[in-house]
Amino acid sequence: MNLAQRIQLVLNETPGIDQVKLAEAAGITKGTVNQWLRGDIKSIKLEYAVGIQERYGWNAVWLVMGKGEKKTKISDSPDEFNPVPLPPRKRIPVVGMASLGDNGYWADLEVAPGEGDGFLDFPSSDPKAYGLRCKGDSMLPRVKDGEFVVVEPSHPVEPGDEVLVRSHDGKVMVKTFLYTRGGRTHLSSTNENHPPIVIDNNNIERMHFVGAIVKSKYWQAR
Repeated sequence: MNLAQRIQLVLNETPGIDQVKLAEAAGITKGTVNQWLRGDIKSIKLEYAVGIQERYGWNAVWLVMGKGEKKTKISDSPDEFNPVPLPPRKRIPVVGMASLGDNGYWADLEVAPGEGDGFLDFPSSDPKAYGLRCKGDSMLPRVKDGEFVVVEPSHPVEPGDEVLVRSHDGKVMVKTFLYTRGGRTHLSSTNENHPPIVIDNNNIERMHFVGAIVKSKYWQAR
């Protein structure tokens, strides 16, 4: 059973649910749910699956991998076994601040990598992972002003992934990667008030996978 079939099963067998409510539980837009159902996006991030598990009881591991039991007991007890495997926690350096506004296009990296702005105490399997403090509204409701993104440069990027893109002139943006065609990369914002972006590949210095959106409570000073 592929992802599209698993998502359709969730919609078919969960009372009172629809695509909008499923998107709210996962912390994404209805458009992403549509892409899952069409097969345009063939994988689901663990954090999205955990949101669906916490709201509706569908096993996050089954949602991500298609393995194990489909449903899991919903419980607020911190002592119950958590079936979702997570990488070990680590201190992820915060290397700068990305302004997600700027008319929904470019953002400035305000702190140079290496200088640091504290750490995020958060699980990641990427030894090169780094964090950015975010400002602006172009990725609402996924990324709120003052939250952090954990960037994992070792992780491959696929259509539908959120990415950090840095251009050769030093500008930075956090967007959703759509596709690359004809030497140009197509990106979109979660906030529908900001239009899609097309950028020449030769103007991209780096495009790194965004592994997680992190609340400020995980930030620690140096």
